[in-house]
Amino acid sequence: MQERQGNGGTNNRRAGGEAGAGTELAGEQPRAPEPAPPAAPSGRLAMLSGMSLLVGLIPIPTVPDRVRRQVRGALAHDVLARRGISLTTDARAVLAAPNSPDRLRVLVRKAVEMLTRRLLRRLGPLAALSTVVSAFEIYALGHLLDRYARRHRTAGTLRLQAPEARRVRAAVDRAVLRAFSPAVTPRRLARAEGAEDFRDELTRWLDGLVLRAALLPDYVQRRLEAAFDEELALSSELAGAGHPS
Repeated sequence: MQERQGNGGTNNRRAGGEAGAGTELAGEQPRAPEPAPPAAPSGRLAMLSGMSLLVGLIPIPTVPDRVRRQVRGALAHDVLARRGISLTTDARAVLAAPNSPDRLRVLVRKAVEMLTRRLLRRLGPLAALSTVVSAFEIYALGHLLDRYARRHRTAGTLRLQAPEARRVRAAVDRAVLRAFSPAVTPRRLARAEGAEDFRDELTRWLDGLVLRAALLPDYVQRRLEAAFDEELALSSELAGAGHPS
């Protein structure tokens, strides 16, 4: 009897020890995954680009550039903040500047403005070509800056400083120029096909025409992304920005 009680006590102590160990292990809970960055509101980038488009129609010379500077700065701050990155004052000034330091882009912009003023005044909607270019640049800044923070920036630093901002700005500006170059190859979209297609040739052709027109904004976006990725690949300094030395 005593042996059985002793064995029982030993077993109880073992069970208690295992339970205690289990409790300790259970107390060591794995860290909760970090919360995902807040999703950008739908249509925000298009609205900001449209705002720049409307502002460009103001006939007062200095007002459009001031408003564009504010819009670009607010957009850059919001995009990076959603990725947990702080934008310094100097870096914001670099990204918000309406005029790029890239000489090639400045020459192209001046040529477009000159063409607009001298040759397209009487062609109605085409007279706003320069304003459309500015709106497209704002869209490109927001989309590509988010792509950089999400896919290309491997830095552990939480601040984006002016030198890095200048490199990003240069890559964005060059991507805007190269987006429509024949050398840029965007990623292809998989075409959805049903098990059977009962359309005649004319209906199939018209459907394809309508769908291609609807996919034009996405096509432009994919060309922008491809040009931007190529610019980053060519710039080893930017591709390795923020890596610990």
